[in-house]
Amino acid sequence: MKNGRWKNQWLLYGSGLDWQLGAVLVFWLLIEAVTAVALAITKETTTVILSAMICLILLAFVSAFTGFQRLNRAFTLGVALGGTRRQQGLRCVVWHLGGALASAVLLFVLDGVSHLIYRLVYAPRGIVLDMDGLALLPMPVWLLILLAPVLLSICVAATVNTLGSRGFWIVWVLWMLICFSPKYLIELYEKSPTALWALMAVLTVVLLGWTVWAVRRLLHWTVREL
Repeated sequence: MKNGRWKNQWLLYGSGLDWQLGAVLVFWLLIEAVTAVALAITKETTTVILSAMICLILLAFVSAFTGFQRLNRAFTLGVALGGTRRQQGLRCVVWHLGGALASAVLLFVLDGVSHLIYRLVYAPRGIVLDMDGLALLPMPVWLLILLAPVLLSICVAATVNTLGSRGFWIVWVLWMLICFSPKYLIELYEKSPTALWALMAVLTVVLLGWTVWAVRRLLHWTVREL
């Protein structure tokens, strides 16, 4: 009986987590393969470990998308079947946080495997490790990357369900800003790290304010609106 209940919980709230973890693993394998081929062709004497950091960025996008899908599907169905909005919203958030935690654990494991590959394959050939991308990220950045997609998925779901097609345009503009922002954020960091942290603080406040509005909408949606 319990197995059947957990299976139903997985089908309702956990679907999407499998391909979220699978996407991280596939991209890590692809980046490691490209690195191996590049080192073999160019005969470089230095290398960098960027696979886990790139997968972390990918994880943020995938996690936000799966969270949005989870809210749209599981929250709607749960409320329609008689569950309370507070209960269904909490379940969605808990499953989303669990998925983010599982993905983070997978990233740490894959980063360890990358270092093992370096020690066993590249170091004996005299190739020097120049940089480990994941080690450059401080803990606040890790926490932001893990928590931001959870909050962002709630905000996106509330915006789209409230504003309809206009909500999709708002999300599209936001997506474009996120896609084109890394280059400018790096340039800003090189010019003034303090300015970058100030900008991140402002964006965090905006995201938290957006989340408060989204949660209020989440708790007051009717089934017809869903």
